[in-house]
Amino acid sequence: MGKTGILGGTFDPIHMAHLAMGRRAMEEEGLDQVLFMPSKIPPHKMDRSITPENVRRDMVELAVAGEAGFYFSDFEFRRREITYTARTLSLFQKAQPEEELYFILGGDSLFYFEKWYRPEEILRYATLLAFSRDGLSGNQMEERAGTLMDRFGGEIRVIPMPWMEISSSEIRERIARGESVEEYLPPSVYQYILKTGCYQQGEL
Repeated sequence: MGKTGILGGTFDPIHMAHLAMGRRAMEEEGLDQVLFMPSKIPPHKMDRSITPENVRRDMVELAVAGEAGFYFSDFEFRRREITYTARTLSLFQKAQPEEELYFILGGDSLFYFEKWYRPEEILRYATLLAFSRDGLSGNQMEERAGTLMDRFGGEIRVIPMPWMEISSSEIRERIARGESVEEYLPPSVYQYILKTGCYQQGEL
């Protein structure tokens, strides 16, 4: 049996905090691999335009290249419906029943986790690894994790990580304002954005 971490999201674009979470999860939990799995149609972001799949795929593949144990996964891209995490984990476990699954998420997500689609199913199929990277204290996170486990069962582990003031939405906004985002992105992703102008016509 292997230990597989799944780090989902729109990755619009993927940035340094995503990679840091993956590395930390591998270190803390002894994961064999971390799959970076971009969402196809995330239900909580249906009200905004998302960068095309091929562009997000390219950026994720560039970001994980050369990182031991990191892989791009098109598991959600290959589906046609809205990509609910509970459904993704259910299908993934059926496809690879020998794998022990860990779902990686940021600390902010833990505070509205009960509003996700079928949270009890998510916790049935995977251990949650929640990162306190959003300025939240360890005590806040542990208390929240305990409340959710009491309600839904399963296992939630809080992993501390230095706070990184970075988000994909902020990166997009900085690009739109003509500001540099080089420090927030893997070099290959930064160069890709410069070359393609995928968030803004012209140079950053």
